[in-house]
Amino acid sequence: MKIRNSKFEIHNMVRWGKLLFERRLISGWGGNVSCRLGKDRFLITGQHAPLGFLTAKDLVEIDRTGQPLRKTQQASSETRLHLAVYNGTEARAIIHAHPPMVLTFSLTHSSFIPLSFEEKYTLGEVVVVSQETPTVTDTESVVKELRLRPIVILQGHGTVAVGKDLRDAFLLTDLLEEAVRCQFFQSLRGDEPGSPSAPAAKPKMEETQDHNTAFALFSREHMQALVESANGDLQFQSQGRESGLSTSLTLHLEDPDTPWTVHFHEGRITRWEPGGEGEFVISGKREWWEAIFQRRIDPFLATQQGKLRLKRGELWQLSRWFKPFQRAFTLWQTIPLK
Repeated sequence: MKIRNSKFEIHNMVRWGKLLFERRLISGWGGNVSCRLGKDRFLITGQHAPLGFLTAKDLVEIDRTGQPLRKTQQASSETRLHLAVYNGTEARAIIHAHPPMVLTFSLTHSSFIPLSFEEKYTLGEVVVVSQETPTVTDTESVVKELRLRPIVILQGHGTVAVGKDLRDAFLLTDLLEEAVRCQFFQSLRGDEPGSPSAPAAKPKMEETQDHNTAFALFSREHMQALVESANGDLQFQSQGRESGLSTSLTLHLEDPDTPWTVHFHEGRITRWEPGGEGEFVISGKREWWEAIFQRRIDPFLATQQGKLRLKRGELWQLSRWFKPFQRAFTLWQTIPLK
């Protein structure tokens, strides 16, 4: 693992801490940030460090157990959370902030569902994790969600965002606060589902069939059920015809190596077969495919984040068939997995 320059990262923390304060994503002594310096070394803000006015002495270098390398320093009270996230995800940097709109929203909601396409496929549905203590003690719940998405909301506490660097984590935090703000203004127009004062209803999953049988992921029986559910749905067919959905898509499970190619023509699946010869190839590990079929993460978001990889074709080309593919996955997510 590449060792990062601690002086450079100190400069970065000072910079992004100031921007968090200027954007009113934190206030007073709230929030904490960190980054990975090496395999077992991290840089984190110290206890009671004001993010808007950081200096080098406010930053603490710690080992993998959370112990400061300089014994006279004290790391953030959220050090345990940061280390759990580093151990459980691929994060290289973490920002825990207290965005006021998001914090207020979290008191009456179980998740945030974005309005715009940019928000949907950068943030995805953002889960609100229960929080009942001054510092995060249930780190497992936070890590579980951050494996699937780049940011989570702590109920009544704020946000935790991860990225390859502090800029990524900052932009996610800023985007979420702005997205909640936009939804708040929508609610002032009387659009109740977006109101911060009442829980927003999740989109209803429509089931066109009574699926009582659970299937092994990407088994022949599972693929048969996927094809039948799409071909039996009038909405999928209509959207497919309107968008000219005629292509072939390979769904590739990497572990074990299991590719299936599905052929579409004018809103119907005309055939499906083993093999990876599709015009578009989407590939990923079992963990991410299962999360998609279990409705825990959106397939477009998973592709955007690199959890699924578009190994053949371009995402912008797939996007022209967004509506029928979204409908297909909505149907497929009603089919239970073993």
